[in-house]
Amino acid sequence: MRSGETQLHLHKAAALLEHAVMSVKQEHPEFSRVEIAGDFRRGCELVSDFVLVVQGLKSTGIEDTTLRLVVTDRKHFGASLLEATGSADHLEQLKTFAADKGFTLDADGLHRGRKLIASATEEEIYQALDLQFIEPELREGSDEIERAAKQKLPALIRDEDLHGILHSHTTASDGTETLEAMAEATRKRGFDYYGVADHSQSAHYAGGLSLQEIAEQHREADRLNKAYNGKFRILKGIEADILADGSLDYPNDILETFDFVVASVHSRFKLPKKEQTERIIEAIGNPRTTIIGHMTGRQLLRRPGYDLDVDKVLKACAKHGVAVEINAHPWRLDLDWRWHQKALDQGCIFSINPDAHSIRELDHMHWGVEMARKGGVPAKRVLNAMRLTALLAHLARRSQTA
Repeated sequence: MRSGETQLHLHKAAALLEHAVMSVKQEHPEFSRVEIAGDFRRGCELVSDFVLVVQGLKSTGIEDTTLRLVVTDRKHFGASLLEATGSADHLEQLKTFAADKGFTLDADGLHRGRKLIASATEEEIYQALDLQFIEPELREGSDEIERAAKQKLPALIRDEDLHGILHSHTTASDGTETLEAMAEATRKRGFDYYGVADHSQSAHYAGGLSLQEIAEQHREADRLNKAYNGKFRILKGIEADILADGSLDYPNDILETFDFVVASVHSRFKLPKKEQTERIIEAIGNPRTTIIGHMTGRQLLRRPGYDLDVDKVLKACAKHGVAVEINAHPWRLDLDWRWHQKALDQGCIFSINPDAHSIRELDHMHWGVEMARKGGVPAKRVLNAMRLTALLAHLARRSQTA
């Protein structure tokens, strides 16, 4: 917690910056455009660089305050936005790339000698360098410029690519709303399906479901699905605890009654690395496991993840066709985006889940999308970017294989 005193979680930074944008617009009607930049625009999981780029009649540079305000004119807006967005490593590499092509790139724009080549938009600057446009989330100084030069950057997933929600809780365990209320809120947000995944029986602290409560929830889901008449679907899921030996805390005949199973660690965080890794790989090998939930167990600014060989776990997920969760709760954002490319290279699929315990938390999905974008994940590699029919077919194939 002490290490993050100058940082805010994404959702808290969003509230602060949205308020700042409104205030600037109200106090400065002469600014015709106001854009958020800094590490928030890059989708960083923790935000410390609070900066707005605003368009005025002329450039007045950067005002050093808690909230940095970059005032620029229309002609130089793109260059100012690029500079204020960062990251420092990306900008350094981009300037070197430009220099190798005979250009100079600075806060005023892209120049060849004294001639200004591009500065009004970021797109113009990248295009003038023969680079594919690099989305802000990818600008971390990794290999994005090399890939952009080869036109090999992926089409990143967007909020509108998601067709359903998986891994969410109700009053049956530790949520604040009923199954019907959560499903209806999901439907009203434009999704096609809602996957309930309340806690399993060993999670006594979270009101884990007994066998009788599972049967009751399934009957309620059937009743609601009948009323939806094919226009929306509640999927029957469970968040099953991974026990110390890697088994899930229901027998297979009970797990078979669910449409999907999220397997998660909620105890024994301090197991040695080898044991923790083997425990999770054992759960991945269970034929009823659909998704591995919040793989490392980290909570940002609260606790680090448990000691784990993430590479081995990703290989196991790819081998067994188990989806890697991108837990969209802003305290988690787990799996860390820095592992996403490794997962993609291994052949993994993802599932972007809100881990919602209330209606309001359904909207955490956006932060999961931000993390997926930052990790370079395309929609075609995300489980709940599937339409309902395709998802049901996918789940049926896994069930038949099991």
